[in-house]
Amino acid sequence: MLIYLESKAKSYPLTQQILSKFSNASVIEIDHYKNIFDKNIWNHKLANAIILAKQENISILPTPANYWYPGKAFFFKSVLNCIFDCEYCYLKWAFKTPFPSIFVNYQDIQNVISEKITSLRKSWYADTIYFYSSNYSDIQWLDEMINFNQSFIPFFEKFPNVLMESRTKSANMASLIREDWEGSIPQNTEISFSLNPQSIIDSFEHKTSSLDERINSINTLISKWFKVWIRFLPLLPVENYLQIYTDFISYIKEKVDFNKVNSIFIWSIIYTKSDYNNLLKRWNFAFEWKFQECSDWFMRIEDRITQDFKNLFTSSFPDKRILFDII
Repeated sequence: MLIYLESKAKSYPLTQQILSKFSNASVIEIDHYKNIFDKNIWNHKLANAIILAKQENISILPTPANYWYPGKAFFFKSVLNCIFDCEYCYLKWAFKTPFPSIFVNYQDIQNVISEKITSLRKSWYADTIYFYSSNYSDIQWLDEMINFNQSFIPFFEKFPNVLMESRTKSANMASLIREDWEGSIPQNTEISFSLNPQSIIDSFEHKTSSLDERINSINTLISKWFKVWIRFLPLLPVENYLQIYTDFISYIKEKVDFNKVNSIFIWSIIYTKSDYNNLLKRWNFAFEWKFQECSDWFMRIEDRITQDFKNLFTSSFPDKRILFDII
């Protein structure tokens, strides 16, 4: 194990906690995380490594229009890069190195989030404000190392009508279950599970938890009264997709009580033209011919396939409100 340690990150408590968990790791001190993170080293044989850094110029980015729930919503980042290897994921070409970069100055990140919330409330915005934490990495898989839940879940509990989503393809819920939460299950955090048929997981979502492992974690959290979202995403237009997803829905409905699930969301798959072209250079998708140009900037699966998926999920969950991607 190799740890690249940014000089200005050395004094933070999280840094010391991580270093203590990897006492046998080789530690290399660096001036700035980008000196490693921005090196194009994908094709090299690499040792396992992480980068510990301080996030500066912290930005809380607004989500695109029509991104999931309506209203004010923002992305924030505490980690860059994901250890999972999903073949369709934009992170494959977004970053030049596979090493996760962990930003250890949680308090600074929380201060910026708090300022955003305060600013919106002062402008008389009273509706729910959403924060998405996992668009740059799978936080739950890493949490035994980075203590994200222990820091950010109590932080968001302080704000009425503010919700954080932590989305995952991992079954690692140990830190959530182990924590006492002072006798009160968090109300302002929802754990969101991305689900696909096992055949899709095997073909495209390498290193992620199996479908049954994710289902077991969903049921465990539900039994503990955590808020759980289920995200059927990304729906992939593989051969025989309707039969594959029909069987998948039947299977998961047998395993999960959807009356206890907070929300259901389905999302097909969409890329910018640039991302799509980068994807085709690296991976030969079996379903690439089913994509179409939907605007000057985006490529998405064909309308007829999108409609197939919408019809299938709507008919399969007639009593549930299902949110669709509508970009």
